Amino acid sequence: MKFLSSLFLLASLIYSVSAHTTMSYPLPRSHIFNPNTPFKDYTCLTSPLNGGVGCLPKPFPCGGYPVDTKFSTILIAGQKFNVTFYNPAAPNPDSSTDQARHNGGLCEFALSYNGGITWTKIATYHKTCPDVLFGWTVKIPENAPTCDTLGQCLFSWSWINAAGNLEFYQNCADVKIIGKSITPLPEIDITKANLPEFEDAFFPEGDPSNTGNAKGSGPLAKDITENLKPFSTKPEPEYAPETTKCVKDKKSPYYIVYNNGKKTTLKCKGTKVCHQRHNNIVCKK
Repeated sequence: MKFLSSLFLLASLIYSVSAHTTMSYPLPRSHIFNPNTPFKDYTCLTSPLNGGVGCLPKPFPCGGYPVDTKFSTILIAGQKFNVTFYNPAAPNPDSSTDQARHNGGLCEFALSYNGGITWTKIATYHKTCPDVLFGWTVKIPENAPTCDTLGQCLFSWSWINAAGNLEFYQNCADVKIIGKSITPLPEIDITKANLPEFEDAFFPEGDPSNTGNAKGSGPLAKDITENLKPFSTKPEPEYAPETTKCVKDKKSPYYIVYNNGKKTTLKCKGTKVCHQRHNNIVCKK
């Protein structure tokens, strides 16, 4: 009995430190509520692909989790729905619950028709996402073609946190898409940063109403409006100019992060130095 109690306590401590949110609709691979997954990850699904407390790093894309045995979700071209989130450490959250939100950040939702080799970004939320106490409106493009090959048809949520460590989160759901178009969707890539294979270091802007981990201010109205517009391949409006930049010395390993007006200086790892790439930076030799 003492041994079981110790295990429960250890699991609780791990969750209390490392349990962030997971996407709960559409149900992602290896989610504890997914009836069609061959493997339920009770410990590390909430951790970033970088790894976390008690969790090893996971591969991009989708964390390397196995394909579902059948589709849990069917999506229709033109359909509007709310993406929802779940935190296993706080199954019944309220406004004061610690969600490990890291001050929100940048959430992107995308489709893939080839198992995550390429992506078509279809919705973006800035600053306030994620948050388990809100729904996040997404629309499947009206011109999305049918996709019904298990393992190839994916709905992705990716998140780059606004505060804490430089991390990258991603959940992928196996979804069946029903459409009428025969023309493939264009490639509109998701933001890839904070992993060794991407090199870009990126802190997006955070939630100005809640710089901590509890309930935030919810989806921005302008984001909802943009996400519900007819699907377009035009670039998104710029929300966060000068979010991250190298210091003036071109050979310096140091770079500056702006978060809610607060200036923080960070350093590239090892012998790498900072190189500016638009509003992001790259640490390389």
